[in-house]
Amino acid sequence: MKIIDNYRDLPIGMYLEICEISRREDIEELHKQVSILSILTGREEEEIYDLPIGEYKELAAKSRYLSQPYDGEVLTAKTYALEGWVLQPVEDYRKITAAQYIDFQTFVKDAEKNIVEILSVMLVPKGKKYNQDYDIIELQNVLRRCLSVADALSLYAFFFVQYTQSIKDSLIYSKEAAMKLRDPEKRKRVLKEIQKQEQHLKQIGVG
Repeated sequence: MKIIDNYRDLPIGMYLEICEISRREDIEELHKQVSILSILTGREEEEIYDLPIGEYKELAAKSRYLSQPYDGEVLTAKTYALEGWVLQPVEDYRKITAAQYIDFQTFVKDAEKNIVEILSVMLVPKGKKYNQDYDIIELQNVLRRCLSVADALSLYAFFFVQYTQSIKDSLIYSKEAAMKLRDPEKRKRVLKEIQKQEQHLKQIGVG
């Protein structure tokens, strides 16, 4: 029985399904494993339960990579061809539109669950403007089906670094502007807020 045995071949949508199963507390670990093997093989759970124990153990062994985080190279391509879509990643965060910025800010509040939505904001069909003349929900479905975990996490890391660097640059500018405020109390309040934001960046690894 064939099984997806690496992150390069595992679509991000399947990975998110697996993560959801892994987080569940209402089912036993063995049943979780069967559900995960069902996803990785594309077979019904009943078929997994009916396998000879030797074949079952072999499949379980091939799924063990899921217990380790993806540690491959973080590489991004100029374009991604997926089911007839040619997608271009936003290479400069400063050039995004207001609509992209607002949607990104909304999705990043729950980034772990919204990886696909975040990617759909920062991957735009070639020759198109963001969320214009194409169905973004359809795009998200294509990303779930076709974009590998390896590519998805590489893109996510790339976008995240740009996003946090943009915030950092903004805080530097804000601090310079705050230092010029004549009202000492207002200056103190603004600097305190800036300091809170800087601490937040350090906590997520940017500083």
